[in-house]
Amino acid sequence: MAIAEELPAQRVDTDAHFRGDIQGLRGIAVGLVLLFHASIPGFRGGFVGVDIFFVLSGYLITGNLLREVKSNGRIDFKEFYARRIRRLLPASSVVLLATLIAAIFWFPPLLMPGLAVDLTSAGLYGSNIDFAVRATDYFASSVIPSPVLHFWSLGVEEQFYLFWPLLISLVTFRRKNPALKIFLLSLAVLISSFTFANWLLDRNQPWGFFSFPTRAWELILGALLASAAQGVAKLPRAIAGLAGAVGLLMVLYSGSTQSDPLKFPGTAALMPTIGALLIILAGTSRTLTLPSKIIATKPLQFLGKISYSLYLWHWPVLVIPQVISGTHLRILERIGLAILSILLAAITERYVERPFRRGFVISLKPLRNIAIAGVIASLIAVLAFGADYVSTSELRGKGSTESAADERNFIDSLTIKQAPLNAAPVRPATVDFPVPANLQPSLLNAIQDRPITYADHCHTQENLKPSTKPCIYGDTTSDITVALFGDSHALSWFPALNQVAKEKHWKLLSLTMSACTPADIPAYNPSTASLMNNCPIWRQASIQRIINAHPFLILVAGTSGFATAINGVEIKGAQRTAIYTAGMNRTIAKLQTSGAQVVMMSDTPAQAQDPLVCLSAHPKSTLACATPAATAISSDWIAVERQIAKTNGVSLIEPQLWVCPTDPCPVVIGNLLTYFDTGHMTATFSQALAGRLKTALDAAISANA
Repeated sequence: MAIAEELPAQRVDTDAHFRGDIQGLRGIAVGLVLLFHASIPGFRGGFVGVDIFFVLSGYLITGNLLREVKSNGRIDFKEFYARRIRRLLPASSVVLLATLIAAIFWFPPLLMPGLAVDLTSAGLYGSNIDFAVRATDYFASSVIPSPVLHFWSLGVEEQFYLFWPLLISLVTFRRKNPALKIFLLSLAVLISSFTFANWLLDRNQPWGFFSFPTRAWELILGALLASAAQGVAKLPRAIAGLAGAVGLLMVLYSGSTQSDPLKFPGTAALMPTIGALLIILAGTSRTLTLPSKIIATKPLQFLGKISYSLYLWHWPVLVIPQVISGTHLRILERIGLAILSILLAAITERYVERPFRRGFVISLKPLRNIAIAGVIASLIAVLAFGADYVSTSELRGKGSTESAADERNFIDSLTIKQAPLNAAPVRPATVDFPVPANLQPSLLNAIQDRPITYADHCHTQENLKPSTKPCIYGDTTSDITVALFGDSHALSWFPALNQVAKEKHWKLLSLTMSACTPADIPAYNPSTASLMNNCPIWRQASIQRIINAHPFLILVAGTSGFATAINGVEIKGAQRTAIYTAGMNRTIAKLQTSGAQVVMMSDTPAQAQDPLVCLSAHPKSTLACATPAATAISSDWIAVERQIAKTNGVSLIEPQLWVCPTDPCPVVIGNLLTYFDTGHMTATFSQALAGRLKTALDAAISANA
């Protein structure tokens, strides 16, 4: 990042061309990020510090490259990348290895596979791609934050270092007017990247946020100023002072009031980036103005000097204790950890950054630097995956000697007494026992224990177009069709319903979509603060497919945790319930035009914590990971579902006692793992409930015969 980029013509801290205002701006940027991540009140927009770093990087790196082209007529790529390696690699390697060691001692074993991938991608400066891919996986939405999540911005910057010198070299292969050529190149890239960023953010927010092409304009904004440096250096002192004051106010205002990082790097990012640009511009004046002097004060310069190491250290120092404790840290604890990260950064800057930047151990030879970078990246990957293998060796399971029929018989043998309507069931106490050696599925493989429709692309993810696959299961030769319709909680019932369909010789049409409630209402995604525009398209297309299939029965299911909005504002409470009820009535009415019998499936209990991570941390006590029934099950919501079923004259199946037969709700029943995350059943457990579902469907069909 710019926190690691050298100042113009700077090789030692006492260089005559050293710019204290830029060093101070680094200090402001890293300070904003630190205060934001430490959740200090008043700095909810501190994430804009990263955007400021990008502008600084574009300015500094382009200025250095332009001077090299002017003096040498070309860019020495070997030396350029060697300098980047000497500047970035030592400190980042120390932090990555320290994070790995801390995880080995203190992390739940099940977090190690994901961390191994994260450490490897961070070592290769590809974290932004890693996290963009993972953010598009709906089932990864509740994953504990990675302690190296912040490396995404380093990935963006390293990708900039990879491509930008090459583009500059291409446009300046003839030495005439290199600054003008770089300026025009910068302008073209800036317009293209900014346009693409705003287009992509509305269609795929994770990729819009993390990807280099959408972030490039922020770096190029600095490049634009660097290529015009000779002209702007002649600014009158009064204008430079005004620019510095306005820029500082823009940066501080953004850092304290901006509250929606999901709109970045779109138009919302213009205020902090242009503010940073104005501050840099003010500092080019021959005489320092008051704003530049304020920014160049010693405390800010100190933070700027250690900013690279501070950026590296602060996030794992804040995250790792939270992962260990399993709770949100108190403000005094967060402040203490922020101070600790500053101390670690100061030590790292003094004893790692400076010596290695001057060639200590890794020398100043470009080819040797590049080779060492490859060796260190490989070493981090080997150590990370080695630690992963050792830590998870006990989680792989020893397999099960029981057949699927045995597991189903066990579930069917459980005595479950349904309470009278409107009365709370009385559940026996959950018995504690160790995680079974033959747990099915194993903790390590559970995240992949999903319905086959997911791999078949018959389950539509929230950022994708509606599936056009046949999506036919059960007895595919049958003339009797049943349909499964709803969101990912409906998908959880697919293995059970598919088994029932095979036994009853039904053809099963499965149509489900992540986070898209079956109710005819706007689907809102709080994590992206936007409407899911493809949800109503999918819903309408799926209902039409179901009607065209002329099914005998339609099973409709959805989560009680849906979100909706009116005019972009999320709706909650009684108004949300009323909107859902009206929307569900409309959906059922449309489905009933097919002539099919509609059956509703009540929502499943919710787990309070990730059962896989928890069980890996508590292998001797499955009870430690159980959730109280009163927390897991909303009786108020069941009442809403009952009323909707009654209004529309349809049956409602209530499976809560199948999934939560004891209190607190167990995450392991027999040797079966019930959930692979906080809200979705494992396919193995779902299939074991086929007998329960078959009986309930028979009763519903008979009641409406």
